[in-house]
Amino acid sequence: MNHDTVLTLEPNWSTFVPGDSVTFTCDMKEGENTDWEIRFIKDGRDYYHYGSGLTLNPLVTGDSGKYQCAGHHKINSHSKTSKPIYLTVSAEPPKARLTAGPSTISVGDSVRLSCSVDGSDGWKYEWFRQTSNTYVTPAADGDNREIRVSQGGVYACVGRRGEPAFDTQYSEYVTIKITYSNYVSVSLQLDWTQVIRGQITVRCEIQGGGDTQWVYDWETTSGQTITQRTYTNYWTVSAFSSGGYRCRGTNRQDSDSSTRWSEAAALTVSGAVLTFDPIRSRYFTGESVTFTCDMKDDKRTEWETRLIKDGEEIASYSGYRIKALSTEDSGRYQCFRVHRKTNHIKNSGTIELIVSDKPRASLTSDNTVIAAGGSVKLSCSVDGSDGWKYDWFRSAALIRTNTESNSIRITDGGNYYCRGGRGNPVYYTQNSVSVTVEERVSNKAAVKRQHDWPEIFKGEEITLTCEIQAGGDTEWEYEWTQGNVRRTADGRKLWVFTASGSSSGDYKCRGRQKTNSYSSTAWSDPLRLTVTDKAQCVLTASPSWLSPGASVALSCEVEPPSAGWRFYWYQTVPDGSHSSYRYELLPGSEHGTEQGSYMLDGHTHTAGYVCRAARGEPVYYTDYSKAAFVWSGDVDPSASLTVSPDIVQHFTRDSVSLSCEGNSTEWRVRRFPEGGFLSSCSYWTTSGSRCDIITSQSGSAVFWCESGSGHFSNSVNITVHDVGPGLILMSPVRPVTEGLSVSLSCKLKTGQKPSSVFFYHNEQLIQNDSRVELNISAVSKSHEGFYKCWSQGRESPQSWMAVNASKSSNGHIPVMLVVGLVCGVGLLLLLLLLLCRFRRSKGSCYIRPTHSGTVWTSNTTPSVSQNQNQPETGIYESVNDSENTGKDVSDVTYSVIELKSFEQNRRQHKPAESPVYSDLKIRPADDALLYVQVKHKDKRKRVKGKPCAAATDELLYSQVKPGTSFSSNAAM
Repeated sequence: MNHDTVLTLEPNWSTFVPGDSVTFTCDMKEGENTDWEIRFIKDGRDYYHYGSGLTLNPLVTGDSGKYQCAGHHKINSHSKTSKPIYLTVSAEPPKARLTAGPSTISVGDSVRLSCSVDGSDGWKYEWFRQTSNTYVTPAADGDNREIRVSQGGVYACVGRRGEPAFDTQYSEYVTIKITYSNYVSVSLQLDWTQVIRGQITVRCEIQGGGDTQWVYDWETTSGQTITQRTYTNYWTVSAFSSGGYRCRGTNRQDSDSSTRWSEAAALTVSGAVLTFDPIRSRYFTGESVTFTCDMKDDKRTEWETRLIKDGEEIASYSGYRIKALSTEDSGRYQCFRVHRKTNHIKNSGTIELIVSDKPRASLTSDNTVIAAGGSVKLSCSVDGSDGWKYDWFRSAALIRTNTESNSIRITDGGNYYCRGGRGNPVYYTQNSVSVTVEERVSNKAAVKRQHDWPEIFKGEEITLTCEIQAGGDTEWEYEWTQGNVRRTADGRKLWVFTASGSSSGDYKCRGRQKTNSYSSTAWSDPLRLTVTDKAQCVLTASPSWLSPGASVALSCEVEPPSAGWRFYWYQTVPDGSHSSYRYELLPGSEHGTEQGSYMLDGHTHTAGYVCRAARGEPVYYTDYSKAAFVWSGDVDPSASLTVSPDIVQHFTRDSVSLSCEGNSTEWRVRRFPEGGFLSSCSYWTTSGSRCDIITSQSGSAVFWCESGSGHFSNSVNITVHDVGPGLILMSPVRPVTEGLSVSLSCKLKTGQKPSSVFFYHNEQLIQNDSRVELNISAVSKSHEGFYKCWSQGRESPQSWMAVNASKSSNGHIPVMLVVGLVCGVGLLLLLLLLLCRFRRSKGSCYIRPTHSGTVWTSNTTPSVSQNQNQPETGIYESVNDSENTGKDVSDVTYSVIELKSFEQNRRQHKPAESPVYSDLKIRPADDALLYVQVKHKDKRKRVKGKPCAAATDELLYSQVKPGTSFSSNAAM
């Protein structure tokens, strides 16, 4: 392929812009072009086939590419192609480039500016100038690629060509500045009003400026360069920074025309030394202080001095003195010194002066108590300050003065305080708060109480005594504490108070000498008091069921157990106006008894009793105990209870009617169930003096009447049985009088009587025939006891049948019988003594007293058996009297002989150590029995050995009975 074909481009530019025009010409260089078929190729593809020339007008960016031309000879079919030409059509217009000579010229000089467009030509150029007052103005026109300017400003150019005209981008801006020849100087103005605020003024002067309006440019020459422009010829700068300052002026109308920079004016800043005399960390009102600024300067007259407080001038000289500081003098102090010839400023910086109110010294001790022979360290200080010396006082007397040490040691108790002093003249603090130091003496204090009772109850009066051992003739005042709380007792040795719930705790006391209030004993060991709720009394009565004329033993116990009590005994009397009882003191109980037991002799009728206990001075009483009842079947004419049906045992759902009779119109029926509490018939239907009940639950209960006039009726025991064996015994509720007849029978749950019944008396079979009833035609005392029946494999519960002596058989025991009985008792006593002495000759002997009988309390289930008055163990001697005295058999005489001491001592016996007493008490009784009861009270310690035969646990009785016999063949 021949390449001598030439493709040309007109205009021959390397780069075109949209809108330009371009012409391609193809020269085949062989013959005429008309001999050839010519075509144009763009980017390897046929583009144009119409002649040897191609014009593109206007150009677009899509015309960019590689162009060639090719020819095919019409005659010889010869072909050839030109070399490629690359056409570039730029999407962005090109940017003009401006070059300049020196950018700063003097007034009257000029500078050459040149504009061009790289890689292309054919451009015409336009020039523009911009100042602070004009945005863009033409600087030149035409085809000038170069111009000369003598004005300052910001210049730029642009290229233009084609039709319509196409513009390049603007060139970069070039600033041309004009420098004036005016002389410029700068000065520093050190004015005190500015200096004390930390400022100075820098002033700029332009000579020959005429009417030119200037703006001023400022610049520092040291450290970090700072530039500033102002419209005034001065600039306010910091007085605390060293450095040089220079300035120049710029024409306000032509910001590119300015003077040269002035010479720099130097400012020197250094530190001054402000001192306080005296030097303190803190000052107080009334003290003096002197301020000194840079005393080391040799030529003080060349310097000006100012003392500043909180930004305000207070003195113009060094050595300023405040004679008496106040709190208003507190603040931040600073001094300045100025050397005007050298523009030198000295600044001390701020120092804070703190002035506080007059201080109070602080006194502390390592202990507030001086042990016997010991010492205590006192320390005095003034917080937040120093330079003090100390004075020490004891009870207003100066004991040490002007000590540099802030501590001393003391050996005497007292009230101490201190103060601090410093300076000349001496400035004193306020006196410290006093510290009391006590001196302990070796005497020991002890708390004692009046009664050594283990329990104390609310409401009791407590008396505590503070005793000081080996106190001698010293007069004391006393202090008391309960726990950690001080208690006032007015300095008395005795502390008397009433116990309350808050009285429990530990009590201590100490003594303080009256002649030296700072000398005292140590606190005593604590005495612990335990205060409990009000004490309660529990009363028991034994026996609970009486035989006629039997004795009743009452026992009263305080719960919780404690000592020191006296006991008061009362009989309950029904109160018709209330639902309760009133209490009447029993004989001999007016002043109370030391023992918690009381014996009722010849007791006959139902009665209730209460007790209470008392102790202390003034007297503290417990609450009354709950009532304990003693029941009797004997009928009192003033009040009697009848039961219908007159039987002891009942089935559930049986109806029972209880009726009260006597000399009263107000009645209530009382019920004391087994395992229950005392109640009234108000729970059931009542009609006048009668109470009707329907048995609903099994169990036993005692019933009796109480009249509004204050009488108790006889008591009855009623038991209710569920179906169980389905058989009950029908026996009388009330005691049967001797000589009368009685009939016992059995009853089935169905209400029928069984056909064949066996009867038992005290577990002995007494009737086993076909009779269904047990009939006794003439009841005697021997018929008393427990009865039950058996039928068809069923056994009823047993019931007690009591027998009372008939009134006709009662009589008084002859006097001779009493005398004989006393003699017999004396003989028996003598035998006992001889037996005991015989035992003592062989070995040790001790007597152990016990209590027999059933104990009954009102809040436990009562036993309703009516034989509890029978002695459980004992030795009986019976003498049958065949003669009827014809006197009331209810009269019974008791003789009680108490052996109060059987004392044994292995050493020689003194008469007072082993006394034997015999107390013979003749008591009236209500039965035809005569008992001799010997009691022994043993108060000595139990020793190892065998018990004496005469000192057993049993009681000794001598019984004399009238000539009533138990006939084994009595009618049944």
